[in-house]
Amino acid sequence: MYKELPPLPWLRAFDASARLGSFTLAAEELGLTPSAVSYQVRGLEAQLGHKLFRRERKALILTRLGQAYRPVVAKAFADLDATTSNLFGKGAEAEITLRCVSSLNLLWLVPRLEHFKAANPDSRLRVLSASWAELAEGEEIDVDIRYGDGNWSDGEVVPLMTHAVIPVCAPALRSGGSPRSLARGPLIELAGVVDTWRHFFALHEPDCDIQEPAYKVDQSLIALELASRGQGIALVAEVFAQPYLQSGKLVQASALTLPPRQGHFLVLPSERNRFRPEVTALVDWLRNEAQT
Repeated sequence: MYKELPPLPWLRAFDASARLGSFTLAAEELGLTPSAVSYQVRGLEAQLGHKLFRRERKALILTRLGQAYRPVVAKAFADLDATTSNLFGKGAEAEITLRCVSSLNLLWLVPRLEHFKAANPDSRLRVLSASWAELAEGEEIDVDIRYGDGNWSDGEVVPLMTHAVIPVCAPALRSGGSPRSLARGPLIELAGVVDTWRHFFALHEPDCDIQEPAYKVDQSLIALELASRGQGIALVAEVFAQPYLQSGKLVQASALTLPPRQGHFLVLPSERNRFRPEVTALVDWLRNEAQT
């Protein structure tokens, strides 16, 4: 592996010399003698089989290949420096990156975050939203809150909470609460979930004729907003509906529910340090909030 990679001290000597235009200045930066820096650069040139500098009387001039090689080496050191700082530097442990599915983020997490900050005033929280559980390119996630069956293999999976699925509607649309009255709709359904209106009626009124949903949406928040505007009856997880029920914007359209088959889980990615004290504090706080 890395058979063509030159020794890192040689690359550091080349990077400093190219940046500063002088073996003497590079030596001061690296804590070496100018002859040591010159020796390392010559070693690099010998391994590569090409000259990287033209040595002139008062300056070093990069050759064409040296000009092409310099940004690659500089970027490699910059990336290594930034990653080392992010993972192990003084500011790395203080910041926590939390990703949460969008509806839970807005309806459950955000109203509670002030309590976490009050208990952990020195913490720095970076909160990201995701509609689904897709991995974001290049993102480093410390704690990922996902909705599903908990069957993920890219980290430690910790149960957070499960919820019954309930039908809700604007107060003016509530009528009776029987399956047949619900079937008259209009119905609002979430796409991509296992708990659909078809499953609801199959459980409570198998012979009931139901119409196609008037709306199919990809987020509980959209379903709740449509329902609160009188556009239909939405079937959503109870945890999402609670703020709307408490405010009176929505009422439970029926006492009938679907038992939970999926839930929210914490996923702690394998490549991140799950045992950082600030991450442990966040995980413990989230689980406690979910229980209470």
